[in-house]
Amino acid sequence: MQPAETAMPDSEATSPVRLRVKIWLERGDEVVLSEYRARLLEAIAHHGSVAAAASALQLPVRTAWKKLREMEAAAGMPLLESGSGGSSGGGSTLTPEAEAMVAAFRRLAGPVTQAAEQGFADERRGFPR
Repeated sequence: MQPAETAMPDSEATSPVRLRVKIWLERGDEVVLSEYRARLLEAIAHHGSVAAAASALQLPVRTAWKKLREMEAAAGMPLLESGSGGSSGGGSTLTPEAEAMVAAFRRLAGPVTQAAEQGFADERRGFPR
């Protein structure tokens, strides 16, 4: 029996082909850092707490903490320095190692993405319009 063919929606058929590049760092099978996780760390640095960062990213606080624990386990080091809650609400800052890791990721990811986009532009004629 042949698989049933499904028609591509008109909007997809007329959309231009585009290149998508995702870069992440892993140790074993565990993600150390990705664009999503780098944005989370940057938001914590900017907002001063995991809760405020999660809110800014429209992410459940529980999910933000889960991703942080996963990153710390994969990186093998703490990424946050946190104060306890209370009337001042506590707060979190990135460790110097986390700041360095995010900065290095940004320095690496930007040129890699640009090189891939340039390669796609150079080879564009070989892909459907």
